[in-house]
Amino acid sequence: MWYLDSHVQPGAHYHSLVASYPNGKVTKSCHQMVPEHDHSPQSEPTHHIPVSQMIFRPRDQIEVTLPRGPFKGFLLEAHDAEDLDGPPIGSFMLIDSQVSQLLTCEDIQGSAVNQTSSSKKPEIKVYWKAPSSAPNHIWFLTTVVQKYKIYWVKIPSQIISQPNALPFTTPKATTALSSTSPPISHLTKPFSDSDCGNKKFCIKSPLNCDPEKEHVCVFLSFMRDEQSVVVEMSGLGKGYLSFAFSCDRWMGDDDAYMCIREDQTVHI
Repeated sequence: MWYLDSHVQPGAHYHSLVASYPNGKVTKSCHQMVPEHDHSPQSEPTHHIPVSQMIFRPRDQIEVTLPRGPFKGFLLEAHDAEDLDGPPIGSFMLIDSQVSQLLTCEDIQGSAVNQTSSSKKPEIKVYWKAPSSAPNHIWFLTTVVQKYKIYWVKIPSQIISQPNALPFTTPKATTALSSTSPPISHLTKPFSDSDCGNKKFCIKSPLNCDPEKEHVCVFLSFMRDEQSVVVEMSGLGKGYLSFAFSCDRWMGDDDAYMCIREDQTVHI
């Protein structure tokens, strides 16, 4: 843990170890942003990373606020939103050097910020300076340690973009994802309800609609494939379609999956 002596539908993988020091000097954890705690990170961030503006230009100074609520350790970096595996972008400036300090990550001075001690911090603000050769889209990523067993890795901020940049699209696959993600498949025809009630469980709205012939038919199916479950979902939607797994009849504390259409691409 970074504050004790005795590191993503949208990211971290674990192959390098990170030492922990009370003074927060965790330079060798810069790339993965994963603390060495022998515990898995929390899956659902409870923190938000506000930024002072959504549009930026080279050499602008953006105020970044670390999450409200007490925490003991953190690591903040800025990355090219279209290349999250790349080096950190730009440099930070401190507002209060008593609670935060600059780090040199991947030979870039001041490219990350973390804590100076293990004392609890209700809120921390820093400035990020955009370099002259800044990419079009920037994502601020923060790892936050509440206590030894409770921490979050690479909490993303909202994306900030340059004025004339094209709309942001899905980032390039990171090293972590590229080694584990299944290959992308392309649909050649609509889903079929011919096996509903036999090989797969189906939900349709309207009740008797045909997903192969009616575009207004909202279709959801589940089919077992060895140790996995294949899910099919289709229907008209201005922005997205989604479904969720729940242990009750109420929304909340459920796993939700969204198909989001951006131009001619669908992201999950």
